[in-house]
Formats: sequence, C-alpha cells, structure tokens
Amino acid sequence: MKSSEKLTKAKYIEWQASLWGACAIAFGLGILLSNYIGQFAIVLILVGIVLHGWGMYKMHKRNK
Repeated sequence: MKSSEKLTKAKYIEWQASLWGACAIAFGLGILLSNYIGQFAIVLILVGIVLHGWGMYKMHKRNK
C-alpha cells in the first residue's frame, strides 16, 4: 500500500469510532439545544435526510 493510500483509507474500527462519536456529539447537542431549536426539528430532520441521501447516492455512484 502506498503512503498516500494509507492517509485516505481508514480501518473499519476507525470509521465506526468516528461515526459513533459524531452521533454522540449530535445527540448531546440536540439535548442541550432542544429548548432553542425544538421548533425547527422537522426542518433539520428533512435537511439531514436530503444531505444523507445525496452523500450516499454520490458514494454509491462513485463505487460502481
């Protein structure tokens, strides 16, 4: 494996740690800010769905 590939390819456990860490941060921020952004929850969820869907589509298209 080239040194440049080592920088761009994460091990599965590293990817999982990053994913679950981001989820924990987002969940904690959601709890802390629920009184302030609660009225925008549906909008934020819809934006998240669109962004996630776009990202997954682009990854699937790239990996075909």
